Amino acid sequence: MGPLPPSLDHKKYVLTIQDCLSRLTVAIPLSDKAGAKVEFQKWILQFINTTGHNVKVVRTDNGSEFKNIIFEEFLKSQGIIHKYLIPYEHHQNGKIEQTNQTISEMERTSLNAANLPVNLWPWAYRHSVWIFNCKLHADSTKMPCETVGKRKPSLEILRGFGSKAFLYSHNFRKDISDRAIVGFHLGVAPDFKGWLFWIPEKGQIAKAESVNFAEFSIFQNDGASIQEIQAKDLFDGSMIQEIQKQDKLIDQVNEGHDLSSLMPISYKEEMKSQESMKWSDAIRSELESMEQEEVFEATSLKEALDVVPHESICSTKWVFVKKEKPQ
Repeated sequence: MGPLPPSLDHKKYVLTIQDCLSRLTVAIPLSDKAGAKVEFQKWILQFINTTGHNVKVVRTDNGSEFKNIIFEEFLKSQGIIHKYLIPYEHHQNGKIEQTNQTISEMERTSLNAANLPVNLWPWAYRHSVWIFNCKLHADSTKMPCETVGKRKPSLEILRGFGSKAFLYSHNFRKDISDRAIVGFHLGVAPDFKGWLFWIPEKGQIAKAESVNFAEFSIFQNDGASIQEIQAKDLFDGSMIQEIQKQDKLIDQVNEGHDLSSLMPISYKEEMKSQESMKWSDAIRSELESMEQEEVFEATSLKEALDVVPHESICSTKWVFVKKEKPQ
């Protein structure tokens, strides 16, 4: 896709690659179209080495970056069949077209909600792809990254795009300099355990692991460096839906899973959590309330069977939910 507004690292295009079986997707920002074939070759080799699966068929459009001798020779050396799409027949590559539209809308929503400069779009795009790979899709019971990686990813590392954070400064001077610098979250770092941050003070991208997040604080911009991103600039599609709030997108990462609270699902898990004392107090309060209201009478199973038939006895369990607002 492209050309797009020049990014902070001078990127203007995006190469989107998708594994049709798992829907695992990767987005590679490019400075020019000529770099597409090199990045595609790198991805194919990396995919084969990390997953153990062979790539049998590659489908591309008729762009000159893919119709050249070097790329064809590489595919032949790997035993890969190269198929081209018929021009203007977008339905032949329907899944990737749909993916491009979905991720582009997620990217625009994330960038707009975070109030960050438009030249940070590559990081918003990659963050959206990360979410796309870690959510369930209608045609599968597994996440794309789970299908390929054979295990579920840890979602604890996920943070809202553009969230304010305080990064530990390793260069501070005792009693003189600040021990932390302010940054804004741009996504999970692809090559090490940690996150990527934009540092407005320096106008640079930084990697960090020792971080304190302020999840609901975003970058305050006067609007001078913010431009409106037109739909046609990011995706040439016929159906551009209304932009949704970023919170709704993150809620779709894992249906029924609240990432912000990471609540325990059983009593045993509750007792191991960092908030076990608070949950125990809540249980005690609930039991006292039910006792006052005479909801039940504590008894043994043997005594209960003497009063009611076995089929009338039902099991119970604790359901742990954090209240966002007081009732």
